[in-house]
Amino acid sequence: MDVPVHGPGDALSVDQTNTAPTGSRRRALWLPVAALGLAILVPLAILLGTAWLFGWKFQPVETGSMAPAIPAGSLAVVQPIDPPRISPGTTIVFVDPLDESHLVAHRVVRVLPGTPLRYQTKGDANLTEDPLPIPVTSVRGIVAWVVPGLGSIVSIVQGAPAVLLLVILPLAVLLVTEVLDHRRRPVVSAAG
Repeated sequence: MDVPVHGPGDALSVDQTNTAPTGSRRRALWLPVAALGLAILVPLAILLGTAWLFGWKFQPVETGSMAPAIPAGSLAVVQPIDPPRISPGTTIVFVDPLDESHLVAHRVVRVLPGTPLRYQTKGDANLTEDPLPIPVTSVRGIVAWVVPGLGSIVSIVQGAPAVLLLVILPLAVLLVTEVLDHRRRPVVSAAG
């Protein structure tokens, strides 16, 4: 088989029919990324929209006091509830009476008699009941369900890291792709 040899002054002809335009290649590369983004963002939007409609809150679980039912690092979905409907065995989320800047998720051991309503609670992994009863005014809701492992991610992605990851990084990617796309566009001059 003979292969043509070209010298330094010879012009080479390139067959453009087999090469895809850069826009098509870029679309082919971004299509899986876009599909993955939609696969993540659509369910997340549905979850957040549902949570907003039903008044659910998301609470990262930082300790193992409720293990194994609710391991540390989980994300608890907290659902509002009418306090008289709380019964023994229900896991409630309440303001910690010893540190009002923290929320605690513990199981109700018993409903104490009297007015206002108060609950005696205990963490499943704890040997003893909590030292103080929980007044009804401190209850923020019940644990509706738990997503193991997701609480650790939520705890990390807050404040400045969240803004960086969810706002700045996507904007930077958008800006870079737009600049690269603008550079690759052919210059079109208007001939009059």
